[in-house]
Amino acid sequence: MKYLIVDDERIARSELKFCIKSIDDQCAVFEAENVESAMEIVDHSDLDGIFLDVQLAESSGLDLAQKIHQNKPDLPIVFATAYDKYAIDAFAVSAIDYVLKPFREEDIQRALIRFKRIKHKISVPSCPSDKISVWMGEKALVISVSDISYITTLDRQTVLVTRKGKLTTNQSLDVLEQRLCSCGFMRVQRAFIVNLNTVSEIIPWFNNSYVIKLCDNSEEVIPVSRQKVNQLREVFNF
Repeated sequence: MKYLIVDDERIARSELKFCIKSIDDQCAVFEAENVESAMEIVDHSDLDGIFLDVQLAESSGLDLAQKIHQNKPDLPIVFATAYDKYAIDAFAVSAIDYVLKPFREEDIQRALIRFKRIKHKISVPSCPSDKISVWMGEKALVISVSDISYITTLDRQTVLVTRKGKLTTNQSLDVLEQRLCSCGFMRVQRAFIVNLNTVSEIIPWFNNSYVIKLCDNSEEVIPVSRQKVNQLREVFNF
């Protein structure tokens, strides 16, 4: 893991670096005292996270956060400051955490855990095509992938639930899962493949399980197997 500390006070940088290294002695920690040096490191280093002071000598850390996200929108930022009054402003620029000086080990550890979760979050691969063909009887029907809400089975038939209605096919869930796994779909349970872009709610259920609701099917809930819960957590970070 690679982190950047941006703070115009050398002592503050040293204290935070010491705290980070005491928690994770294998990580690399860069330091910057101003906007120019910070942007130089951001542009030329593959960082996993930034600890950023709100008040810098020549600029606002909030302004710098916006500038960083213009270049690298997915780079997570934690504000590390002596002032709690900027917390709302910090989260308005997509900060993932807000830690106060003097630094406490538990706060820094929490921030590092969040950085690591984001780094290892499963990304949904891009889809090779926005269309898919599904055999219905003696013809192949071409439908838009984005129109599919979920796929299930009923009476030994595979049912595709779409925005335009339900379609049935003899193609198995295994075949469709293989074709759609790189298009934002996940097999959340043996009998259900879900379009992750249509998920609207994830709800705790019995025995540490979950169910999900979809945007187009507000009254229906789809069960998630326990084996798939961690994968779903990594996708949605809940």
